[in-house]
Amino acid sequence: MKIQKKLTKLGIVKIEELKPEMVNYIAHSVTNNITTTFLTLQMQYNEILAKMLNCKMYYAKIPSNIAKVNYIYEDNSMYIDENIDILKLDEQFYHEVIHCLQVVRKNNGKIKKVGLCHFGDFAINGLGINEAIVQYMAAKIMKNEQKKVNIYGIKLQTISPNYFPLITNLMEQIIYYIGEDVIVQAAINVNENFEDMFYNTFEEKTNEVIRNFDKILEIRNKLSTETNEQVKSKLEKKIYDIYLETQELMLIKYYEQIIPRLTTEKEVDFYIEKLLKNKVYLGMEEKEEFTGTNFYERNKEIIMERFNQQLTKINKQKQRKALIVYNHKIKEFLKKTISYFWN
Repeated sequence: MKIQKKLTKLGIVKIEELKPEMVNYIAHSVTNNITTTFLTLQMQYNEILAKMLNCKMYYAKIPSNIAKVNYIYEDNSMYIDENIDILKLDEQFYHEVIHCLQVVRKNNGKIKKVGLCHFGDFAINGLGINEAIVQYMAAKIMKNEQKKVNIYGIKLQTISPNYFPLITNLMEQIIYYIGEDVIVQAAINVNENFEDMFYNTFEEKTNEVIRNFDKILEIRNKLSTETNEQVKSKLEKKIYDIYLETQELMLIKYYEQIIPRLTTEKEVDFYIEKLLKNKVYLGMEEKEEFTGTNFYERNKEIIMERFNQQLTKINKQKQRKALIVYNHKIKEFLKKTISYFWN
């Protein structure tokens, strides 16, 4: 009964269940595409396939104001618009499929977590960052190429220009900092290493980053139904500010915590190169694009100075070690010399 109420609220009208042979085709096709796109999930092939085969799929009449494919957590079912060509799985389809693969339930059947999103007794945390990784994965499965877009006066590039471009771009930045495999594995609940690495990377700023993803998603949802142009403009400005604040926070915190850990000149060179390549992943305010005073250029100088300080520290340590080794050799030489003359 609860399911029917939810479907009615969404405006979804169930028509018929897909035939077993069609579900079997979709399940194998989806599993093959996911595990060949993300090689880190190949060991989970059978688990992913089993989840897809156990997911009920229905043709349905779906209103134009929502996505043409909807995964409903409550009954573990996919509702697919009757006009969709089921043989041509698209980005929206994969987005919902990944949500299906993410669900972890408690013993009583209630949802415990969905990928990077945790369901507490009183709140849901990480909805935005989870949507970001899901959309990133869906776009990559579709082999989308990087595309430059202008969103609310922010110029950026992303593999998802049509769906969630801002939070997907922020996720691409996180992937640049800590790697893709660990996040993808966490998104499909293979392991929980991501949370440790995430907190280790952004430390006390981690919860702020997660909240900002949630804020952007929440405001975006308000924008989708808002008709007042003045209100829309204010909401867009909020997203603009939160996005820029989040990427600057991540950039600064990442290098701030990584630089003191560097112990060799080779490591310093590697991360300087990473900083220089970092720029292509970042969104740029349109008004500051050609001024040379954008946030990246400003912070790059500060970060480079920290690299220089760490390099100086490393060289001093090398000199001290060299001096210790030299003094040790001199001491050994003197010992041998004295021993020689005494004998």
